[in-house]
Amino acid sequence: MFMVFAGVVVFLLFAAGVMAYQNSRLIAQQEAGESAGRISSLMYSVYHQAFSNNEERPEAVPLFQFTVRARSEGQLASGEVDKTIALCRVPAGSGEMALSDAQNWMLGSIRQSALRGEQILPASFTDKAASKGEKELIFRLETAVKEETGHANHH
Repeated sequence: MFMVFAGVVVFLLFAAGVMAYQNSRLIAQQEAGESAGRISSLMYSVYHQAFSNNEERPEAVPLFQFTVRARSEGQLASGEVDKTIALCRVPAGSGEMALSDAQNWMLGSIRQSALRGEQILPASFTDKAASKGEKELIFRLETAVKEETGHANHH
């Protein structure tokens, strides 16, 4: 009877050890996958330069850009230079932001420019959007420019 009880205890200890080993391996794989997922989602960067519609660059695909200039009857104010901010998709892991962060950053920049009374000249590159999320991002940014310039014009 004692041998049967000892055998059951040894079997249970062995089974618990195997399960603990497999669990730790599974957790390590999940953490590695989550880390890689976070790095690969960093696919967007902001450039302070203008892109043309037919421009092809593998390191930066423009999705949306806007140029700002100080309001002074359509002319540049003395000493002012047009400033362009372009949101681009970059190779996975080489960007600074995920899609949602990029949207928030661009929306903040558009609002700041409108609050300063700057003229906002948008340009969209919807044909270069690679996903539904990017197309929605472009639409939201276009809408934000229309709304912010509409509010600025009423004040």
